[in-house]
Amino acid sequence: MKKVIVTGANGFVGRYLLRELSKQGYKIWSVIRNTDEDISCIDQLNTNIVYCDLKDIDKLDELIEERDFDCFYHLAWAGSSGDGRKNYSLQLNNAKACADAANVASKLGCKRFVGAGSVTELMYGDYLRQDGSKPEMVTCYAIGKIAAEYISKCVCVENGIDFLWAYISNFYGKEDQTQNFINFLIRSYSSGNVPSLTSGEQKADFMYVSDVARALIAMGEKGKTNSTYYIGYGSPKPLKQFVKEVRDIVNPNIETGLGRKSFQGVDIDFDALDIKKLNRDTGFIPEIYFEEGIKTMIKTGGGYCKYKPVILNNIFAIPRLGVAA
Repeated sequence: MKKVIVTGANGFVGRYLLRELSKQGYKIWSVIRNTDEDISCIDQLNTNIVYCDLKDIDKLDELIEERDFDCFYHLAWAGSSGDGRKNYSLQLNNAKACADAANVASKLGCKRFVGAGSVTELMYGDYLRQDGSKPEMVTCYAIGKIAAEYISKCVCVENGIDFLWAYISNFYGKEDQTQNFINFLIRSYSSGNVPSLTSGEQKADFMYVSDVARALIAMGEKGKTNSTYYIGYGSPKPLKQFVKEVRDIVNPNIETGLGRKSFQGVDIDFDALDIKKLNRDTGFIPEIYFEEGIKTMIKTGGGYCKYKPVILNNIFAIPRLGVAA
């Protein structure tokens, strides 16, 4: 039986990852921040719960007696949304924790380390190197992810374990209680409120959270050593098209709100991304179309678990999309 460790297991993506791993017969060690967390969403799964705060992740080998794991999935990340993205101390601590996780993965005898990065790394990487660039403090989140990627890669190479890094695109799905962009649109349109949006010319890509989980597993099983992979549906198009699809499904009689404010963010150059590499290397194919995913969310009413969410990779933050705060 294959064995894996998952940090951030009680987060939005983490819970879906546990479900998919459980379906595929994995033996799972789920790392949870502390005993105050409500684990009702995952305690019915066949998983071993390990309590370890992110700042103490370097001691994880003292809490797990088992050794020789197939993969270590590091999803845990503090301050992924709101003002936490501006907190450079917090983001630097996240980067250190990721490197510590890679190091302790080696001590635990893990063959592979999969880190959950963000498409914001690609969004801001080139921009930050430009003369005259004026990054906002929220960019500290992307910088933290960039630092985490490269330092943890060094650690994995030094320790002789496989390193894989995911650039996760914008995701959505039921059980997400955050104010991410899709949730914001659904709640606005369903309540009859017209949101203030940009014209939506910038390209975007959205992926249902269960497909994100499946993509991470595909990386862990078949991804090439020391490789990075873009995780998204793979069909980027202008944001306004996604907005109109959501509006047409939720409340076709309301205005979209597009064009009410100017866009001040940084575009993702999808043409520069190899968005098909994951498919070529692992055979992964997304299962849920955008329209199907939106209808699932509406049909289930969100399907929220009663817990305080650990927010991971809320990468389409409202200010960057030009939504009125």
